[in-house]
This record gives sequence, structure tokens and C-alpha cells, in this order.
Amino acid sequence: MAAKKTFFSHETKIGILAIVSIALLIWGYTYLKGRNMLTTSNFMYVEYPKVDMLAVSSPVLINGFQVGVVAEMYLKEEDMRTIVVVLDINRDVKFPKNTVAEIVSTDITGGKGIRLAFDKPCNGDDCAQNGDYLQGRVKGLLGSMVPQDDLKLYLDQLSGAVTGIVDTLGTKMSNPDAKGLGESIRNFNELTANLNALIVASSRSIQNTMAHLSSVTGKIEEENEKIGELLTNFAAFSDKLNKIELEKTMSNLNGTMSSADSAMLELKTTLQTANDALGKISDLVDDVKKGEGTIGKLFTNDSLYHNLNNASQQLEVLLNDFEEKPYRYMPFKSRNKTLRQDKKDAKKEGN
Repeated sequence: MAAKKTFFSHETKIGILAIVSIALLIWGYTYLKGRNMLTTSNFMYVEYPKVDMLAVSSPVLINGFQVGVVAEMYLKEEDMRTIVVVLDINRDVKFPKNTVAEIVSTDITGGKGIRLAFDKPCNGDDCAQNGDYLQGRVKGLLGSMVPQDDLKLYLDQLSGAVTGIVDTLGTKMSNPDAKGLGESIRNFNELTANLNALIVASSRSIQNTMAHLSSVTGKIEEENEKIGELLTNFAAFSDKLNKIELEKTMSNLNGTMSSADSAMLELKTTLQTANDALGKISDLVDDVKKGEGTIGKLFTNDSLYHNLNNASQQLEVLLNDFEEKPYRYMPFKSRNKTLRQDKKDAKKEGN
């Protein structure tokens, strides 16, 4: 049987699978950001002076129901201060052109969203169209959580509750039989009264103490002159002591300078002696160069040098002969014995 041919090749199937995967990835990414690519949308624009941490993909709400998301935000190029927010809203949702897009807090943790506020539904040309600009407004946390109609009632109730608390505190403080805070305040009043009485009772002791302190300061003022004389004497004594120390220092310095002068004089004498010795050596060297004296002749006269060299060689031969044949130089040695010994040595050298 012949093999059945497939309509799509293996490479075509892989390509189709890759395209579908990429499409699903793009759709999933946009869906996670709050946009559904399978539904049609209208894009509305709103300008705000500030957005209070509003973010892309924040919800767009009508009475708490999400009808879209924030698609994009950017600074307006004309002033670089105004922020333009692009709203991606389901095309099936209709609302009037005078709708106010309010930035509100969606929860107590600080999440932000946009609430579309309008009075009545729209018909036909009164509805906002794709690309229209809506009016923007930013509301605080309290205005976002409490409806505008209920806010005044809430504040009135809060004012009444605070007034009641203040009245209750006044009643508790004025009622002698009241317990709790009123009793604490009365105890505090009694404590301050006792403290005031204690200060009044101690005022005489305080006055006596101040009087004693005043007498002590008066005595100090009386003794100011003596204290001044004492300080003057101490200053004079300090000056004399400084002068004595300075004289000692100068005396020691003079002694040191005298010793230094003596040392310099001795050094000068030594240098002069060395200079004289070097002069004599210089004269001696000059005499040697001129050939004067024994050493000069030795350095300048070649014949004297050769004579000394020949004498040295002959002395070396004589010493070697004395070392090898000492019997020749022994006193009282006969001539015949010497000749016989020379013959023996010659035979040994011949062998």
C-alpha cells in the first residue's frame, strides 16, 4: 500500500504552532495588564496636574464596576508638567461627554484607580466618542471612601460626637461625686494647691539663704583688693623665677659655646698639622720625581734597578745551592770530600 500523504508538512506544523504560541503570549500579557484584545475598545484622554501614583493597568470604574483600564501615561510636550492619561474603555459602555474622570483611592492601602462620575446616561451625540478628552479631577482618601452626599452628614455626626465628649468632660470635672477623669483632675488640683503652700512655707528659708549668699558675695567684694595684691605678688614672683631660669639657661649656653669654641680651635690646629704633613709628603713626592735621594734614583735610574735585579737573582741562586748542597758551606770541610760529594750528587741526577 502506498503511504498516505499529509496535507501539512512537519515544518509547516511547527511554524503554525509557533505563531499560535506567540499570539497566546501577547494576548495573555495584555490580558494581565487589564486589556482584552478580543473585545473592541474606545480610547479616551484625560489631563491631570498630578496623578498621585496612578499606574498603567489601574482600573477604570463606574459605581465600583470596572469598565476599562489605564492604557498609557505620558507628559504633555507643550509644558512638560501636565500628565496625559489614556483610558482603554469597553466600546459597549456609554457615558456623557461631560463625564469627570476622578483619580480615587480604590483601597485603604493606597491603590489608585479612575472613577467615571456623571449625573445621567447619554444618547446619540451626547455620548463620548473614541479619542475625546474628558475632564479630570483628583480626590483625596476621605473623598474617595465616603460619597460626596454622605460626607457632610459624616462631618456633622463627628462634630456632634466631639461636642458630646467635651460636655461630658465638663460635667465630670464639675461633679464632686464623679469618678475617673474628674477625680484625677481634682487630685491634680489638690496637688498643685499643696505644692503652692509648700513654696509659700519655704519662702522664708529661701529668703534667708539668699541673704547669706548676698553677705558672702559682699565679703568677697571687700577682699577684692587683697586678692588683687596677692595676684600681683604672684605675678612678680613668677617674673623673677622666669628671669632666674633664663640666666641659668644663658650661662649654660655660654659654657656650651665656650666648649664649642675650644673644640673648633683644636680642630683648626689638627687641620693645620695635617696640612703641613701633606705639604711635606708633596715635597717628598716632588724630590722622588726629580730623582733626588736614594728612592728618587731607584725610581729614575734604570741601571740601579737592573743591578738590584741581578743581585736579587744571584742571591736566589745562592740560597737554592745552599739549600741543596749545604756541605759546601760547612767550615773545616776538606776540598776532596766536597768533590766526592759533588760526584755522588751528579750520579744521582744522572740516574
